[in-house]
Order: sequence, then structure tokens, then C-alpha cells
Amino acid sequence: MRRRQLIGTAALTALSPLCWASSSMDHFQLIIVGAGAAGLTCACIAAENGVKDILVLEKNPVIGGSSLIARGTWFASGTASQTTRGVKDSDHDAVLYLKSEGLGKNDESLLDAMLPAAREQIVWFEQNGIRPIALFAEKGVRRIHKFDMPEVIFFLRKKALSLGVKIWTGCPVKDLIQDKVTGRIKGVVFTRAGADRKAFASLGVVLCSGGFSRNKSLLESVQEGLQNVATIAPPGLTGDGLKMGIKVGAATADLEHIKASYAFTDNPSTYQDMTFAYYYGPIIVNDDCARFVNESAPYKEIAQKVIQQHEAKSYLVFDDEIRKTVSRLANSSGPLKEFWGTGKIGNLPVFSGKTVEEVAQNAHIDPVGLKDTVDMYNEAIAKLGKDPDFYRKDLTGKAKLAQIVKPPFYVIPVKPALLGTYGGLKINTDAQVLNKSGKPISGLWAAGEVTGGVHGAAAAMGVPLSSAFGFGRIAGLSATKALREVKE
Repeated sequence: MRRRQLIGTAALTALSPLCWASSSMDHFQLIIVGAGAAGLTCACIAAENGVKDILVLEKNPVIGGSSLIARGTWFASGTASQTTRGVKDSDHDAVLYLKSEGLGKNDESLLDAMLPAAREQIVWFEQNGIRPIALFAEKGVRRIHKFDMPEVIFFLRKKALSLGVKIWTGCPVKDLIQDKVTGRIKGVVFTRAGADRKAFASLGVVLCSGGFSRNKSLLESVQEGLQNVATIAPPGLTGDGLKMGIKVGAATADLEHIKASYAFTDNPSTYQDMTFAYYYGPIIVNDDCARFVNESAPYKEIAQKVIQQHEAKSYLVFDDEIRKTVSRLANSSGPLKEFWGTGKIGNLPVFSGKTVEEVAQNAHIDPVGLKDTVDMYNEAIAKLGKDPDFYRKDLTGKAKLAQIVKPPFYVIPVKPALLGTYGGLKINTDAQVLNKSGKPISGLWAAGEVTGGVHGAAAAMGVPLSSAFGFGRIAGLSATKALREVKE
């Protein structure tokens, strides 16, 4: 079995270079803002293809960004991993699937560019000894390639440094420097040790700075209520790149489609705090102990409904029979598989009781209201075999609806949370940032979560990483093309 490098966040902290000594004004060929999957990929590809003097500026003291805490799920089609497992797939079929998931709101030209680039980047990793550790399907075709993200980020850092790329951490970028006459982006203003500095780039700047899950005012401007939603995004994702791009005239895409996901336990910090247990029998109630949603709806739709409830509060309610079903489904139960009983484990409270009224009292919600809701639901299932209130028809598309009748009973407080903000600067198939007239802003590229257009109305599993790696690669090659044009 191939020996894998397991590099944790602490190791990455130790290995990440601090800001290198510099003058108040530095000159490079290419400046990349953000040292996550998109930024480091861009740096490696550009450096391999002849771009010299590349500077990567990272706001945080450690590299990796959102990609470091991601589950490593990478959507790709037509790969060697699929072929060796007998999976028949094509970019055409993958585009149709993504357009269906994005409700047709995706920019199809970006999908057509991303899929081959993402596949080529997987080949690049495989040639460098980094291979997917699993291949699975979320829906239908097995397109989700599972990678060990700390291993990937550590390798990208090592590769970039070996190619002469400079990586300066703890250096937030505050502004883009734009030529007042031509409009070309020619550098950045960044902060180092509390002092503002300027760095200029002859080719331009690539924004790979991530999203804005940690910026409440930006979230509120996109959708009322999002500012009150928790997030598992790392610190520092405050929309710096988005704001800088808009300031120099960039157009945006998909911001109106940003949605939270459901369901997370209190104070979530990782994907391990997420559960899909409600798809296997529990009902969802609000602070008044009333149902308000079809529990079989897509998890982002449920999140939207929860955000509309008082303080965005909700609770999963179920019995011991449903508990047994969920506990057998480790891949779907998330944190629930680790604890059953009254009390807490980490951030996960699970309340139990011998009766519905008792568990409601333990969970500090209305006993009478919860008893009435559970009784009404059970009666409908017993008499009709379906849910006349919210049209829940089955469990996971297969099993019949289950009554909540066998003690002990359980209540778990859960909430929506943001995994990321998959809308942002509008780009073309060369990763160039576009202005409001649809024309490229000279000297400005973008890749990853700071961009919009790929996802449309919903981000399908694995596509955020596919976009980061795919357009990170494209941006690196675009910078290489710009270098050739300068030489000619």
C-alpha cells in the first residue's frame, strides 16, 4: 500500500514561511493572492511553464485556506481512476449533471473549461505521486475523487518553493494597484508587520483569496438572514478579493444563489459537526415545536426554511428505532454515531427522555407542543402512510415513513451553517476577471471560491475543489500565455 504523508495543521504552521525580508516596494512577474488550492496550483503551473519571480501572499499565518479543512472531494470526469474501475463517463454527461444541480444557472462555458483542466490537474498530481484515495458517487456516476487535502497542500507548498516561488504568510492584501490611464492591474498593497507595502507585477495579479463566510455585512447584503448563520470556514475569509475586484470594476456572478447547508450541531467547526440523519426518519421542528418543512427536501432548501424560523433554531426529533437505523449509517450520521444519551460530547448536545414530554423538557422546548406535533405526524403515517402537511413521501427515496413511537425519545438542536460562499467575481474561460461590460480587466485573473459562474444555483459535491484546482491551473497557464505575448 502506498505510503501517504499525513500532515496536520500544526505541521503546516511550522512549515509555512513567514513574510520574507523585503523593501517597501517589491517587483515580480506575477502576484497571487491566497495560498490555498487555487493559489498554490496557479503558482506551480505558472512556474513550471516559465513564469519567474512569483509571489504568493497569504493573509493567514498558515497556508491552505478552505481547502485544508475540506473533505478532499474533487469532482472530475473521464479520469484514469474512473476508467480502471470500469466507470463510463464524459465531460458532456458531467456538464449536463452540473447544469441540473445548478438549475441551469451555471455558465456552461466555464464548466466546459473547468472539467478538462481539473482532469489534467489530477494527472499532474498523479505524475508527482499524489493519487486519489477513493472514488465514489454522490448521485449516479462515480465522479467524486477523494484526496488527502493536508497531503495535497503540503505537496503544493513544497513544489512551489522548489520552483522558486516566494510564499509570504501573515500578509493580508488591502488593495489592487490599477493604472489610472490603461486600467491595467499592476500590483497590490499589502500589510506586513503592521506596515503597508507595495508589490508590483509585470504580468498582473491572480485573486485566489477565497470567499466571505466570515463577513456578516457582505452576507447580509446578499441575503437577509445569512449574517446570523454559523460557518465552518476558516478565519480570514472576509471577502477581501471580492471587494478589491469590485472596486476596480469587476462584475459578479451567482451571489444571489449563496445558501447555507443543513444540519450542523451548535458551534460547528468542521464537517464532522454535520449530519444528514433527518433523511432517515427524524422530524424537524422549530422553536414552537411545529414542523415547517419536508424533511426529505434537499439540505440547502431545508436550510433556507430554517433561516426563516425564529433565531434560525430547529430540532431533530426521533425515537429509539430511528436511532438504531441512523447508528448503522456511519457515513450519513456524522456526529450522531458517536453519542446517544443525555449530555454532551464536544459541541453536540443529545437530549433523551422516556416520553416525548420528558425529552422536550430536557431540551428546554414546549412539552405539550412537541407531543401534539409528534402525535399528528404518527397519526398521519398510521392512517395514510404519507405526510399530508409537507408531502414527505419516503425516507432516502426508498424506505417508508417511520412513526416516532418507541422510547427512549431523542431531541438534537441543529442549525444551518455555511460551508462556503460559491459566488463572486465573474471570469471567462481563461480565468480573466470581467468588467460589467463583459470585457477582461487587463492584468487580473481569479480562481476558486472568490469567483462565480461555475455553480449556478447550487454547489454540487466536489465542484468547489474542482473549480479551485481547474481554474488555478487555467490561471497559471493564462499567466504563461501573457508572458509569451510580452516576449513576442
